[in-house]
Amino acid sequence: MTGPADTLDSVSAARSRRVNRRIAGCLWLVCAALTLPASRVRGQEVMTLEGALRTALARNPSLESAAATAAAASASRWADWGALLPTARLSGNLSRQDFTTITFLTPEGSSQTLDEPLEDVSKFNSMSLSLGLSVLNPERISNVKAGAARGRAADLRLTAAERTVIRDVKRAYFEALKQQQLVRVAERQLGARTQDLEITQQRYRIAAASRSDLLGAEIDVSDAELRLLDAWDLLSQALRGLQVLLAVEVTDADPKQIELVDPEVVPDASGLDAGALLTAAQNSNPALQALGFEEKAAWASLWSARSSYLPTIDVGLSFGRSKRLGESESLFDFSPANTSTTFTVSGSWNLFSGFSRKRQTAQADLELRRARADMTAQELQLEKEVRDLVKELQRRSRRLELLDRNLQLATERLQLARQQYRLGSIPYFNLQQAIDRLTRAEQSLFQERYDYLIGWANLEEKVGGDLGER
Repeated sequence: MTGPADTLDSVSAARSRRVNRRIAGCLWLVCAALTLPASRVRGQEVMTLEGALRTALARNPSLESAAATAAAASASRWADWGALLPTARLSGNLSRQDFTTITFLTPEGSSQTLDEPLEDVSKFNSMSLSLGLSVLNPERISNVKAGAARGRAADLRLTAAERTVIRDVKRAYFEALKQQQLVRVAERQLGARTQDLEITQQRYRIAAASRSDLLGAEIDVSDAELRLLDAWDLLSQALRGLQVLLAVEVTDADPKQIELVDPEVVPDASGLDAGALLTAAQNSNPALQALGFEEKAAWASLWSARSSYLPTIDVGLSFGRSKRLGESESLFDFSPANTSTTFTVSGSWNLFSGFSRKRQTAQADLELRRARADMTAQELQLEKEVRDLVKELQRRSRRLELLDRNLQLATERLQLARQQYRLGSIPYFNLQQAIDRLTRAEQSLFQERYDYLIGWANLEEKVGGDLGER
């Protein structure tokens, strides 16, 4: 006769067999993923940081926009310089006029009508070459200086955009790499929970573990599977964010088919000097230098606006040939006999134009004051960010050392706890605590490691170069 306890045991045994089959399949996949190198997994794509940076620098749309702006600024400088050069103009004129005269004016001043209308034809042929030069025009000189400064600022903005793309790609790559490592932590945790469930089942069969321990082990396996699913989803999101920066098609590719390469060496922050790095940033940061040139451009534009109050002087020289032709002569005579040479000196002074120049000067002064304020604000912000990043990296460097030590201790503690649990000297709860502590230690170490690398990339963008070369 079967009692309630026997029925419960049979149901529990059936459920345990189903869980064991599911766990065995997951454990096999975990072991395969952990033991096979990335290059040996069929169909797996290996993405390095250097390859991602090359792709982003070649395809990122923000760089194309900055490059177009720099090209336009460079092209406008031709017009600024051309305003100072002599102008040359070649012109020609061919005209024919057919006219009929019916009335005429008498010497007494009265109009009379001819008995017979007079019909005639007038032909004219001329060509000329005119040269001009602005001798005194301070506004054009100021425009040349402003255009040069704007062109240099646009080039620096392009460099700053490249630095920003490099920083953003590094941050996205390290964030994806962090999620990849957290996936592996979740996989190892699932494997550990699976192993503990098998041990708990063995001990339960010999009455060395309670029913509560067995149910707790099964729940821990399910929780580990849920965490692994969440970790894969976060990795997929991070990879899609990286695809956006690389300007490649954003797909739902299986993250298991993409292997990110971990940097072999983590840079050392102990030798960072905030003062030296700040000096380097002020001297080489492209965004800050661009603001400096924009200030120079605003200053030149202010002088250009002020120079509109001054007079201008132009000189000109013109060579011409012309000829009046008879009715039977051809218009296409390219060597007219009559010649002329004209030299002119002209000056002008705009004394009053309805205060439009005052408005132009005020606007230029506003741009100059705004550029100076932006320059000062950027310098202060840069100093704060450089010093904050140096302090943050030095603090994270120390945290990495402590977290690595905690991981070693947690690993050793788990090994001892497993031995004690097999021998029955500690309950399952103590083993569960040791596993959770090791998992938290691994997660904290990986999060700190890649946040440290992200901070390093931020500091490189501020300084404007590779910190390893300084």
